[in-house]
Amino acid sequence: MEEHKENQKLNTFAKKYLKEIELESPSVDFTSKIMGVISDLEITKSTVAYKPLISKKGWFLLATSIIAILLVSVKGVESKWLTFPELNFSFLEKINISGLFDGFSVSNTVLYTACLFAVLIAIQLVYLKGYFEKQLSV
Repeated sequence: MEEHKENQKLNTFAKKYLKEIELESPSVDFTSKIMGVISDLEITKSTVAYKPLISKKGWFLLATSIIAILLVSVKGVESKWLTFPELNFSFLEKINISGLFDGFSVSNTVLYTACLFAVLIAIQLVYLKGYFEKQLSV
């Protein structure tokens, strides 16, 4: 019962206090200011920064490794200004993997499923590429 009286006192006090407070009204150009802020936010959100799939470091590493492979592959060519050490890959002949897949067989269903899966992935990649190019061009 005492709680009820306390709540009534608080309610009467809050009503009295709220009647004394004056209502504030927004400025005349309040709506235009808000719309300007919203349009600025939409413009900053819609800009998409271009980020390449392969960075400059990645291209440099890729180019360096391709050049290194090409240089190693021309080891039989005599050159006065460039000499390569002799690489011995004879240990690869000792590895015998001829009987590794003798008991392995793939059913036709798995083969057809894998082919269908590859075709669907290719179609999806083409579709997604077009979709994202449209999104970036807007």
